[in-house]
Amino acid sequence: MQEIKTNCSYKELSTDIWLSQIILKRRNLENIKNNRVKEKLNLIRNKFSKARGRVKKTAEYVMGGNIREGLLLTALLFIPVLSLSAGEIDILTDKLVEKNILSPIEAQIMLDETRQAVAGELNNGMSYAAPKWTQKMTFKGDLRLRYQYNNKNGAQSQHRGRYRLRLGGESTIKPDLKVAFGLASGGTDPRSTNQTMSNTFESSDIRLDYAFSQYAMTPWLTFYGGKFTRKLAFLQLSDLLWDSDINPEGGALAVNRGMGYNFDLLFNAGWFILDESSSDTSDPSMYIIQPGFQWEIDYKRKIRFAVAYYDFNAVKGDSLSYSQLTNTLSGGNYVYDYNIFNPSLEYVFINDENLLMPYYAVFGEYVYNGELSKNNKGYLLGLTLGHLKVAKQRQWQFKYTRRRLEKDAWLDTFPDSDFYSGKTGVKGNEIVFEYALADNVIFGADYYNARNIGGAKKTEDLLQVDLNFKF
Repeated sequence: MQEIKTNCSYKELSTDIWLSQIILKRRNLENIKNNRVKEKLNLIRNKFSKARGRVKKTAEYVMGGNIREGLLLTALLFIPVLSLSAGEIDILTDKLVEKNILSPIEAQIMLDETRQAVAGELNNGMSYAAPKWTQKMTFKGDLRLRYQYNNKNGAQSQHRGRYRLRLGGESTIKPDLKVAFGLASGGTDPRSTNQTMSNTFESSDIRLDYAFSQYAMTPWLTFYGGKFTRKLAFLQLSDLLWDSDINPEGGALAVNRGMGYNFDLLFNAGWFILDESSSDTSDPSMYIIQPGFQWEIDYKRKIRFAVAYYDFNAVKGDSLSYSQLTNTLSGGNYVYDYNIFNPSLEYVFINDENLLMPYYAVFGEYVYNGELSKNNKGYLLGLTLGHLKVAKQRQWQFKYTRRRLEKDAWLDTFPDSDFYSGKTGVKGNEIVFEYALADNVIFGADYYNARNIGGAKKTEDLLQVDLNFKF
């Protein structure tokens, strides 16, 4: 056994290889009283004994006559097909400790390394212990519990209990081709996946939130098709124009090409379907073209800039579902076209040495509808402090934004539904704070103070207090 330990270090070689060597060296299994363990050990020894004969000459040739290294190679090739369960491996290691073949410390190291090896095989789709399709699938999800307070124009306050459940899956068909899907609570409204606690404990709906394919033609060019998450299709720094729950339907491409000196060129383009009618060929749709760049000035500073142009087709004289009816209408239909110019800019500073506040960013967006001469502009300015993402315990983030969105600067079907119910012709402030109570357990508070632009002043205050569990 000392020779085995000397020539097969568990710190450098796979535990599976080491275990196979031990089993091969142990000729006499008669003292093992557990018949199931004895049978399994015999099976392993017989398989490796046969394999040793088949690779002996190859090992001598490749390894220069070092038969032991040849046996290690054999063990590496053949141990996975034995398909030992986790419980059986535990039994084997316990028995090896009992027979003084392994020390307790060596056995624990071997079990830890085995678990790591199995996890690596599963992640790489190379495990024999699980069906192939399960190794190509990844899942994620979250559950959010919410208390919501709402007060409109100083009238009677509203208190609501709400929750949201989301589950997403992704499958890699081949290295450059993936499909993904997501399920979420809520109704048909594309701007909300919340479920309000009401109606005497009635059962809630689960709906298809997104379903799309993703093809990476090159490392810097990717195509998307179906109903996909919007952040894949174009750069968006805030929710001035788009509610975070909206997932567009259509096709898109995304370019992210490195040009050297930490400078990347960005280009996004997409065609999205807004409505469809079998009796009308002029269906409303939307095109977007968005060039931009990302420049890492140094390891602490980064700039992102993009200019989006939105072209809406067949919207004038038509209507869209889930409109808030705050754009200029005639007979319930839009009076104007909407061709939108939308630049956005973000400056990021990262200082990992500052444990209290390792990240801050300033950002802004501007929107302009070139089809009109008034009530056609909007902007958002924002500041973020804390951590880039809130996921690990004690990470935190604070964000403040101020915005103004005039009546016909943008279609009122898309803006953030929590800011003055997603209407246009509004202005106001938003404050957000998030703190990780534990890994993937996040406390959040979001406060909106908004009012209408023009006419009699009508204010709205909205407070949302969340507890989010990510899995």
